[in-house]
Amino acid sequence: MIIKNIKIVNKNSEVVEAEIKIEENRIVKVGKSVGNSDMVLDGKGKLLLPGGVDNHVHIYKTYLKVPTSDDVKKSTSAALLGGTTTVIDFAFVDREPNLDQRIEQFKDSATNYSFHIFANTVSSELSKIFERGFKSVKFMMIEYAGLKSSLSDLIKLNEFVKERGGYIMVHAEDEELIKVLSEGKVGEPALHLLTRPEETEISAVARVNAILDRGLIAHTSAGKSLDIIDHKRVKAEAVLHHLILDKSVYDRKDSYMYVTSPPVRDPEELWKRIDKVYVIATDHNWFNKSVKEAHNQFPDLVPGLPGIELRVPMIITEFIKRGLPLHRAIELLSENPARLNGLDTGAIKEGYRADLVLYDLSKKWKISINTTHMADWTPYEGYEVIGKVDTTIVNGEIVVEGSEIVSQKRGELLYNNL
Repeated sequence: MIIKNIKIVNKNSEVVEAEIKIEENRIVKVGKSVGNSDMVLDGKGKLLLPGGVDNHVHIYKTYLKVPTSDDVKKSTSAALLGGTTTVIDFAFVDREPNLDQRIEQFKDSATNYSFHIFANTVSSELSKIFERGFKSVKFMMIEYAGLKSSLSDLIKLNEFVKERGGYIMVHAEDEELIKVLSEGKVGEPALHLLTRPEETEISAVARVNAILDRGLIAHTSAGKSLDIIDHKRVKAEAVLHHLILDKSVYDRKDSYMYVTSPPVRDPEELWKRIDKVYVIATDHNWFNKSVKEAHNQFPDLVPGLPGIELRVPMIITEFIKRGLPLHRAIELLSENPARLNGLDTGAIKEGYRADLVLYDLSKKWKISINTTHMADWTPYEGYEVIGKVDTTIVNGEIVVEGSEIVSQKRGELLYNNL
């Protein structure tokens, strides 16, 4: 297949005309003229982007007290409609759902997919998982799904991962400080924000700096955290809701709908430091409205927001509105998360997977439950988006055309090449 009449963004954020030649599931040629083919896709002057790589999703999460409201097909289909072609979810080392169980659950995934491994200690099973080609560990500094952590365990994991060429993704919140601030408090959802001030993240980040050789701070929510992260050794991940929503959501009557951990704070503090962010993900959790409403008082709240469909169009919109270089958005959405995880996708380069998106910048639309395909509500109601995903290609096959899913082909399991 050849894609003609398209525009791509180069390293200088210049928009240039190009053609792309695809054979099987690979990009084999990029240039002004790439030859002929029996199959030609006319891009009609649209922007061609590398497929989005979402480094942080929770799809069909059933292991906590409140399961998400989606299934794998629903969330990954929404991802395709929003220009994301690869998602990275989570599996546990030696408890359910383990890696093999998660792989089985993702057999109906519409996107390509991979997994980070929840591990708070070094084990023989973790060694086997690394040998299989999964080399990113998720370490929780707060108790999670019954897992407890310690800094001594993080030190051991750091040595383990360093020897094997992987990295550690850290949920950086100070559990002791949160517990002290939360003790005896019951009531309005705003207590979630008050008991998780930015100091709970900053103090945790400071500890991570002292330990990790190669890491990533997940869902960085505070600007000051970006200031103190040792970016030579530890990268920063920002997520959609921290870049768009602010703490005023806790003044709403339905503030329980907007709860996340860490909570949303001041997005402008992150945007001021966007040059210090390495990847933008979603931390996608699809909870329908009734689920959130059933848990509307602190501490019985359900953290998490749906976002997998909106990351690419909303971040591109923000970059355009803010006059920021478009290539930088592409790095944060596709190139860097793929590079971080050793994946052969996320870039418009010869030899890479043909995971591509035709993006129509001439279209504008407003976000609502009627214009999206996630949950029965959206935290971004009324936001005006610049541009729309027209066509999505995964592994060389068109799966979305005219903003509609046209193929039920399944995505592939991707391994780390770190």
